[in-house]
Amino acid sequence: TTAQLQHPHILPLFDSGAADGFLFYVMPYIEGETLRDKLDRETQLGVDEAVRMTREVADALDYAHRSGVIHRDIKPENVLLHDGRPMVADFGIALAVSAAAGGRMTETGTSVGTPHYMAPEQATGDKQITGRADIYSLASVLYEMLTGSPPHVGSSAQQVIMKIIAEPVQPVDALRKSVPPNVAAAVMMALEKLPADRFDGARAFAAALTDPSFAPRGTTGVVGARVAAGRGWVRDPRTVALTAVTILAVSSLVWTVRSRGAGGGSPTTYDVALPDSAPMAVTGEQPFTMARSGTFVVYHAQERGGSALWYRSLADETGRRIEGTDQATRPALSPDDSRLAFIRYEGESKWTLEVLPLTGGPAATLGEGVGEANLQWLDDGRLQVLEGDGNRTRWFDPGGGPVTAISDGCLIPTFLPAQDRFLCGGGGAHWASTMALQGGPDDDWLFWTGAPDSTRVFGSDFRVVDGSYVAYMSVGGDLLAAPMDLSTHRIGRSVRMVTGVGRSPFYGAGSFAVSRSGTLVYARGPNRAVGHLVTTDGVTFDTLAVGRDAFHLFALSPDERRLATVVDDLHGAELRVYDLRSGGHVVMARSRRIRQPVWSPRGDRVLFSTSDSVFVANPEGAGAPTLIAATPEMFEAFSWTAEDRVVGGLWSSYLAVSLDPTKTSATWDTLVTDASFVSLSPDGRWLAYQNGAGSEVWVAPFQSSGLRYQVAAGSVGEPQWLSDRDLAFLSYGDET
Repeated sequence: TTAQLQHPHILPLFDSGAADGFLFYVMPYIEGETLRDKLDRETQLGVDEAVRMTREVADALDYAHRSGVIHRDIKPENVLLHDGRPMVADFGIALAVSAAAGGRMTETGTSVGTPHYMAPEQATGDKQITGRADIYSLASVLYEMLTGSPPHVGSSAQQVIMKIIAEPVQPVDALRKSVPPNVAAAVMMALEKLPADRFDGARAFAAALTDPSFAPRGTTGVVGARVAAGRGWVRDPRTVALTAVTILAVSSLVWTVRSRGAGGGSPTTYDVALPDSAPMAVTGEQPFTMARSGTFVVYHAQERGGSALWYRSLADETGRRIEGTDQATRPALSPDDSRLAFIRYEGESKWTLEVLPLTGGPAATLGEGVGEANLQWLDDGRLQVLEGDGNRTRWFDPGGGPVTAISDGCLIPTFLPAQDRFLCGGGGAHWASTMALQGGPDDDWLFWTGAPDSTRVFGSDFRVVDGSYVAYMSVGGDLLAAPMDLSTHRIGRSVRMVTGVGRSPFYGAGSFAVSRSGTLVYARGPNRAVGHLVTTDGVTFDTLAVGRDAFHLFALSPDERRLATVVDDLHGAELRVYDLRSGGHVVMARSRRIRQPVWSPRGDRVLFSTSDSVFVANPEGAGAPTLIAATPEMFEAFSWTAEDRVVGGLWSSYLAVSLDPTKTSATWDTLVTDASFVSLSPDGRWLAYQNGAGSEVWVAPFQSSGLRYQVAAGSVGEPQWLSDRDLAFLSYGDET
């Protein structure tokens, strides 16, 4: 259907099909930029230019609608600009996805589109979407071209959708006085909530934009009545988003993963407001737990002068403090939801494990310990406490039975009772694996995808749902889910359930809980940095606006205008170079794992390593990276000298080495043994490094061997030169 659309403002489709289970489509390359790029740069466009582009896109939509094709996702990203002429891209992609699903996408009421530009009928998952939805989306794009922002904005997709459904649009001429009355009237008519109140076609919308006689219709009373009728719904505590930390409960999302095409309505989504006086505490992990019935949560609340655990219903607005839980953390509910277990810290590290009835009463102490503690109440009635950095697990019987303990070394575990194993997932670019109770990882138990290349599943905080599914966090803050088979140790293709979920930066623990009935509760993470100054304890940090992805390794170019960074995705990593002035980027390489990038002194090359190779690439993205060396083990580059020597380290061997990046068959020269975290002084004379095991910092001449000087000891490491004479390093403990 899409291939038959031949119009000067529609990007044509060359080919489409399937290969190795993936759907693909081929369209021509357009020299230019997207409307989103232009808006990011200019924010607002001239009225004449904005109207002209809108009329040309409307002409394309009118042609497509008469051909029986609805776009469903008109947005600035899908409008390409070639010599200033708009061309609509991705025509029919939503239709193709729906067709590939056998029509089930619309049958189940699932919405297709981008929230800020989505028509109300799309936001509510209506099965019958007409061309008037495209008219609404195009009017939203014109609104942004004229005012600098879409008609409705919010901190989350849910907030935007609620505003689209219930709140009126502020008149465009109230935000920009230079907009002609007929243009303002046409925009507002195209943004009506009811499809029947909009233009009956894209051609009529385009005509109104240039018709000076087109006047506003008398719709103010109608809109006011509609808003007034909806105010009770807007004020419902389940739908009010507060400025305090908010938990969002989403029912049926896991059901959607395992029952696609089974029929039924779309997921019900609503915000659960928390009291201003008791917002959720920002902690490293386990900020709340959900009842197995899916009807309430218990969360760790931050109170004035301390903290406590609070009860919050998911069915109504009931919320209350749970007495006897002062300074309590890590809540866990019993299998019958009648009792609450928690960890209470005394001082900085000593803790006690306590249990009390949820309806009230004194707490009973079951045990105590020192250091970090993670708590789970298992279905078999036992309480599991993971201590330290996952190096010991203890089981407590709430009935007073014996305490058992093992050493296992597992971050954020999920206990698999049928197998007497843990499902483990670490922070950062880790992957799902399981290990036996007696301790020690078992490589045979890595979960592989069903794809032929058997790529690992990257993420953290893996949790088994109903014995057949796994939910986990991506490194970018997305909550993913996939079917799994514990008998064959395989995991299927992951789907994205929610974006922007709170996630601790070190352990990777996600702020979410899933019940067997399919209810998902999650807390959103903090907003990403958007280029502002942050002051902490008198120290000012300048944050850069280079996107919303999962950056974890980066290097600034010598002229400080570009940033080379490693960005994690679901199954590996990308090496990107960002222009810090424009925000644009090029992708230099993709691999399962990419190590620290290093710039050449002139800024014309970037060196990086993968699991088994070292490459040099052009930061402009021209040509493929050049292989210069094979690595016998993981190599991390640290410095590139003016004499074209790259200094780095071989991790397993604890060797500081150098190589020549100008050769395509470079060999290693050993500089220092028993070394890691190597740092070369700016003048190229001195190497600073941490000893291999990590508790001392040493300095040695770069060009001579045999001499070295210890400069620090006692749980220290990771040295960095500040100048030719000044050296900084980390202290991991009290000794320095």
